[in-house]
Amino acid sequence: MPKLLDFNKFCENLKEVSSIKIMDKKKFHKDGLFSEQIFGPIKNYTCQCGKYYGASRSGSTCKECGVDIVNSSERRRRFSKIVLPMKVISPVFYDLIMDISKNSLKSRIDRLLKSEKSVMFKSGDDYEVVESDEEIDEKIRNNQLQVLEGYDAIFELVNFIAEKNYKMGVEEWGFVIDNIDQLLIDNIIVLPSDLRPAARGVERNNQVVDQINRYYMQLLTKKEIMRETIVDVKLGKSLFYQYFRQIQNDVNELYSHILGKLSKKEGLIRGNILGKRIDFSGRAVIVPDPTLKLDECSLPYLMILELFKLQIAKRLIELGKFKILNISIDFVDECIEFKKPILYNICNDIIKGEVCILNRQPSLHRLSLLGFKIKMSLDFIIKIHPLACPCYNADFDGDQMAVYVPISKKSKQEILDKLLITKNLINPANGNLTAEPSQDIILGVYTLTNNEFDDLLNEIEYKGEKITESRRIFNQCLPEDYPLVNYIVKKKELLGILNDIVYKYPESITAQVLDEIKKIGFKYSTLFGATLSLSNFAISGSKELKNEIYNSKDIHSQLIKLSSKETNKFLKDNFFYSYMIESGARGSWDQAKQIVLTRGFISNFKGEILKTPIKNGLLDGLTQEEFFNSTYGCRKGLLDVALNTGVSGYLSRKLIFTCVNLQVDQENDDCGTTDYLNVYVKDHKKARMMVGKYYLNNDSLDVISKENYIDFIGKHIKVRSPIFCKKYNICHKCYGDLHKVIRSRFAGIIAAQSLGECNTQLVLRTFHVSGIANVKEGSESGMKQQDIVSDLSSVSRLLHHLKNVNFENLVSDLFDVYNTSRSINHVHFECVVAQLMWHGNRKWRLLPDRDKLGIELYSVQNVPSKESWLMGLAFSNPRKHILKGILNSGNYKGVFDRILLGEEV
Repeated sequence: MPKLLDFNKFCENLKEVSSIKIMDKKKFHKDGLFSEQIFGPIKNYTCQCGKYYGASRSGSTCKECGVDIVNSSERRRRFSKIVLPMKVISPVFYDLIMDISKNSLKSRIDRLLKSEKSVMFKSGDDYEVVESDEEIDEKIRNNQLQVLEGYDAIFELVNFIAEKNYKMGVEEWGFVIDNIDQLLIDNIIVLPSDLRPAARGVERNNQVVDQINRYYMQLLTKKEIMRETIVDVKLGKSLFYQYFRQIQNDVNELYSHILGKLSKKEGLIRGNILGKRIDFSGRAVIVPDPTLKLDECSLPYLMILELFKLQIAKRLIELGKFKILNISIDFVDECIEFKKPILYNICNDIIKGEVCILNRQPSLHRLSLLGFKIKMSLDFIIKIHPLACPCYNADFDGDQMAVYVPISKKSKQEILDKLLITKNLINPANGNLTAEPSQDIILGVYTLTNNEFDDLLNEIEYKGEKITESRRIFNQCLPEDYPLVNYIVKKKELLGILNDIVYKYPESITAQVLDEIKKIGFKYSTLFGATLSLSNFAISGSKELKNEIYNSKDIHSQLIKLSSKETNKFLKDNFFYSYMIESGARGSWDQAKQIVLTRGFISNFKGEILKTPIKNGLLDGLTQEEFFNSTYGCRKGLLDVALNTGVSGYLSRKLIFTCVNLQVDQENDDCGTTDYLNVYVKDHKKARMMVGKYYLNNDSLDVISKENYIDFIGKHIKVRSPIFCKKYNICHKCYGDLHKVIRSRFAGIIAAQSLGECNTQLVLRTFHVSGIANVKEGSESGMKQQDIVSDLSSVSRLLHHLKNVNFENLVSDLFDVYNTSRSINHVHFECVVAQLMWHGNRKWRLLPDRDKLGIELYSVQNVPSKESWLMGLAFSNPRKHILKGILNSGNYKGVFDRILLGEEV
């Protein structure tokens, strides 16, 4: 059993706070709650007399005022004590006893605490607590029973019950027996003075102090009153209990207040330990700059002056402009205030070889924090490479980014080695390229390879084949030894080529290819000169097609015709701007259909399809009735944003803390488990997201690769999974080859971020488009479609309500919901589900006899407190988690707890 810290021994060497006074002649009182003699000096190495001794005299004491000559940071570390005038029950131990006894001792202990008439005597095999009167006193005298009162009675009762229950096999009572000396305390620990600040109020002589100081002052005041009382308090039982109750109550309130300080969002853990202040940072609006290289960003000149102020001031001294650092700094401040560009050249010299981190909120995953090499401009905005946008989910409609500058050589090197965008070109969520081209770049590449430019139609020989000049321009962007591309390159084809290159070539070559693709994309989309004209939206034959659709016999047939291949082909052949949709640059056929043809049928909030269709398209304009009906989807979108954005963030946070301790073992290749996860690979997307997994192939393990994954479509396979890994840290075979891509051992965090980042996108995404009903050909669903509930609601249900749920079905269902609109690797869902699988208070997969034991699937709401004691303490119910931490002392091996406790991981 763990042993509690000896409270009285800990307090033995602490200095005592004995005065209720805070100030004494405009200085802190020497025995008060902010005493410099007790807690250390206010200024570094300076005593209360005002004499500065310097660091060389550190550890000595001023002979005149008695203040230790130390750094002022000691005031954040030094504890002291208040000696109580009488013993009280330790609130922590009281809660512990109530927790172990399930409150069965509560009535007896509370009566002994609160009533001076309560007495305790042994009755048979147990102790009885009664209210003393003449009849009871007579009974006690006749039976010659030993009577106990007050805290002596409580001590005896707890000791007796603990020994009795321990003999019956209840192990927790052994902890109480071992630490019974801690039940009664006569000291209260006073927190370091800088953790409970005080300040002078606006009014004269008015002190503004932290609430905890008021509790300490209450105890000191009662102690002072008892000392000055003429009558000895301990002689009069009634008087003793009157003070005893008050002091016990004050101690309990102090304990509750400290627990409240630890938990919740503003508490010490989440408010201070988890939330860090960062110096040397700035913030500005972002704009694209196509002239930058992929690993570069451009910061404003004024921001550079502020971020590198010390280096610039030092350089000015080196150049002989100033002799004193403070004056040099003042000059830099003057340049910032009056926007003087006089230091531009010096700034350019300073930032050579410097790097920074750019962060766009909300930071949903690892790619929200990336490193860049610094360039400079005289504008007031941060300029970034257009292909950096997908990582941050950024656009240029007023988005802002924060910039952080590393100070030490080690941190700069870490950014170059790990955080630089060119080191993060593969998305850990799905193994795809992160810097995906879009919009203008896609259109430029499409028009170039589609031979839209008359002056580039000459056929030439290139790599042994005849191709047009325009396609040669595209091929020159690719690596020299890459196979010839002699076809029209749309978005899908371009992403396929780039995803191939990112795996086959070094990062530097991939970055170079991306920059070249960016250049030709912007150049030829500009030369192509795509513009929108209202007259070009009109389509001849659209009215005839519309009449044909709505003349069908029933609504179901009309819905089928609306989404048929023939309707899409008509749009593709006749819509003037079909090249934008066809290339993948912008828009969809559903949007085109609503603009130029008809908006179709609308779903209401219940998922029922309204019988009256919106026959007009947006080009023709809607009638009043049609406009009103079409607002269903708009209202739902706005409501979803308002109601579910917070839900999304909370779910992401819980997922992170659920998976916080799941890591991949860098050394262990195979844990040797013989259990496999059954997976049905129903389509191409699922097969692609299984790449890297190890599967059972005729009694041997093989890996699903990019070359063979198509072979598994439509098959049931058995794969190795983190769900069945026997090691605390997941082995390579159970995790799969994705461990080479994620470049981190924190597989649980990567999994949680992959799902959490997608949660925000799920807020708005439903199966319909702006309330438009969508029934596919061959569907027999009739007049009702179950698509009005957003995917986020489905995810919340899947991760919270887990009674009678099969873990294999849970993995499959989560994959289906998330991968409707995104691509997330299958192993990430396995990692999350593995963390939800428990047996009592132990992870199911780590139990040696797990095959014989049942699996309990816990909600993501409950797992964090099981995974990390400190996180449970930080979120809610601190009493419960303090007791859990006491009873399980030393059993917490989670990486999160070790980081917060300052241990190496």
